[in-house]
Amino acid sequence: MQNEGFVSDKFTIDELLRRSWNHRNSREFARFFDFIARFDHYSRFNTMLVYIQNAGVTFFGGTSYWKKKFNRTIRRDARPYIILAPKGPVMLVYDIFETDGKLSPAEFLEKGLGSKPDRIFGTIDVGLLSSMIQKAGEWGVRVITKQLSYFNGGYVTTAIRGNPEIYLKEGASNEENLSVLIHELAHLMLGHLGQIELKRTEKGKPYRIEGRKLSRSAEELEAETISFLLCKKLGLETRSAEYIAGYITHENDLLQFSYEQVIKTADRIETAFFRPMAFQAS
Repeated sequence: MQNEGFVSDKFTIDELLRRSWNHRNSREFARFFDFIARFDHYSRFNTMLVYIQNAGVTFFGGTSYWKKKFNRTIRRDARPYIILAPKGPVMLVYDIFETDGKLSPAEFLEKGLGSKPDRIFGTIDVGLLSSMIQKAGEWGVRVITKQLSYFNGGYVTTAIRGNPEIYLKEGASNEENLSVLIHELAHLMLGHLGQIELKRTEKGKPYRIEGRKLSRSAEELEAETISFLLCKKLGLETRSAEYIAGYITHENDLLQFSYEQVIKTADRIETAFFRPMAFQAS
């Protein structure tokens, strides 16, 4: 017989997934993708060229594009990026954050999107994030803060030094970075990065994580659900339903989702990476 905690969490997850599916068909979701589509004016190859020059670029366009379409001007000290021109060798483009207009770049994006994409309601203890980062280090997971693009809250990788590294956004709030840190730890602990052995600095055997092969949609569903569960327990309200909606194209996308793995991993992260008494009794 399953314990009450498992059943309770399963009902909570069911509600989150229902909200995500409903949100996908909402006016707000359509507005988001309509806004994004307005910037789909360069080839994937040119987008790759800009990304190689600066992975933090958000939206980019040439001088005439920004002026004619959005009445925005390029700043005098703006950094240009080189792409291939349609009828010539090359042309220069500029990121939205290198432009000026009636609205600031952030206000311009938020107005188009309807709200800030990583906005979180609620507050946490000022020492909770740093304590969690320290705990991650003890488990052999390096956490680094760096400049990231407007839509990139963070990511996890093992490609750089062979050991897990999680990158958080410089300038983001503690609450936003905590939510992202949980999400990326979830990817790691759920086996989405493949088989990994965490070499803890404290005494004890290394912790082996078995790899699991899932679709990208299923991986994001699982990781964000864990972030949602733990943030909710901390009193933080995230935009998990909207985030997940972007990965659900059909109800079949939910078939690979594992309730058991999600709930067990959420418990594991809570036990291993949060200091005692971080959560209030519910």
